[in-house]
Amino acid sequence: MAAYGAEYDPSIIELAAARLYSKADAVVMGSIATGIVVGSSFGAIPLTSLGASWPVPSSFGFATLILGAILGAVIGYTIGDARAFGYRLQAQSALCQLQIERNTSAATQAALIRTGPAAAPQTVAPAPLQSVEPPLSPPLSASG
Repeated sequence: MAAYGAEYDPSIIELAAARLYSKADAVVMGSIATGIVVGSSFGAIPLTSLGASWPVPSSFGFATLILGAILGAVIGYTIGDARAFGYRLQAQSALCQLQIERNTSAATQAALIRTGPAAAPQTVAPAPLQSVEPPLSPPLSASG
């Protein structure tokens, strides 16, 4: 019996892996959204009063806004995908350990079935030693 009444339940590991995959997807989407916001903010600078000190004229403001949003989304995706890889790796490690446990359990069950339920170890008496005498005549050859 496990401590504190906790019993082994493989469905919990599968649920944890599914949540890690969901978390990985959320990290990617959150990073893309953050990248779009930050990129749009930088791209919108020519539209603000700060744009007077920038070399980009305010007539290109919407183009820089769109370009900043796209560039921010690409950078956000790159960062989010790298972070999400860690969560996916953790999920795969948990699922791999669960599969190892299942394979080991199946192999143990197969070994128990093959040997029988109450197979007691049997002692085998050693065979008596017999003397082997060499043949009286040489063996016949096939070429002869």
